Amino acid sequence: MSSQKAGVIEAVRSGKAQGVPITQTLQQLGLPRSSYYRWGQARLPEGERFPSPWRLRPEEQAAILALKQAEPWLSPRTISGRLRQQGVVVSPSSAYRVLKAEGWVEPATLREKPWDEPRYEPFRPNQLWGADWSLLRIASVRWYLLTVIDYFSRLMVAWTVVPTVTQREVQALVAVAVLDEHLDQVPPAQRPKVRLDRGAPNTATVTKEVLHDLGLLLSLARPHRPTDNARQERWYRTLKQEEVYVMADYPSIEVARESLGRYIEFYNTQRPHQALWGFTPGEAHRVGNHTRLREHLRGLQAQAREERRRYWREQELLNQHLSPQNLS
Repeated sequence: MSSQKAGVIEAVRSGKAQGVPITQTLQQLGLPRSSYYRWGQARLPEGERFPSPWRLRPEEQAAILALKQAEPWLSPRTISGRLRQQGVVVSPSSAYRVLKAEGWVEPATLREKPWDEPRYEPFRPNQLWGADWSLLRIASVRWYLLTVIDYFSRLMVAWTVVPTVTQREVQALVAVAVLDEHLDQVPPAQRPKVRLDRGAPNTATVTKEVLHDLGLLLSLARPHRPTDNARQERWYRTLKQEEVYVMADYPSIEVARESLGRYIEFYNTQRPHQALWGFTPGEAHRVGNHTRLREHLRGLQAQAREERRRYWREQELLNQHLSPQNLS
């Protein structure tokens, strides 16, 4: 096998000397480019090998393990996003490999694919909002959490805790969201649609009039189509798994508002979001453009690869300098 590899490498080099492209020679030999370059890299002397930009530095591996040890429930994807906030750029797959080598990867089940696709996909902040409410238990009494989420950035724009849900609470929350986002200063044509289900508080005539006065367009979900407000529903799943079910029964309304406010602030500004490539909703809302967000991520990844390449090159040069041959 070694002689065959050497023959292929020699054939490619000979063809290249005669002006034949490497790809053409490899196609004639039926060999993938990746295999050829892997063989060629392996045959180079130790000091002449190209440092891999995907090989993590020791401090990057240590950062992954330290974060996992401090918060064992974090997934590789979440660890990647959290470390990026600290200036350590590692991919989710690299974090997975490091954790798997230590036996720290837990099996996970994937969510089933939604049976219906959402009807709209916004391309800027404050273009489409979703509003809904969910049950809470406070001192063994039923209360409700009302929220407004921005569909573009997944930012929790406004929220409140109320003992009951009527049209008054829905109207007040949407008005607060408009003021918090300073939308009263922009033309009505640039204000968002508000996705609501067909509950009585949402379909009331007064609610429609208030939304019209605020310059908002009411977008009612279709009957029996929870995916029409999917991002709001998914947010409640996250909230309940990470906050509400942990508390189970809040002792008082003051504790509930304090705890929920602290979690929503964490969700908006610190929690990496999978649909936002590991950025937070606050970052996505501030940038306001998914293309620029992706470009920023690619820039961070390229910088991290270059730093790793430089690090491993320096390590190789140091090892060569300290080798027994050079010391003698």
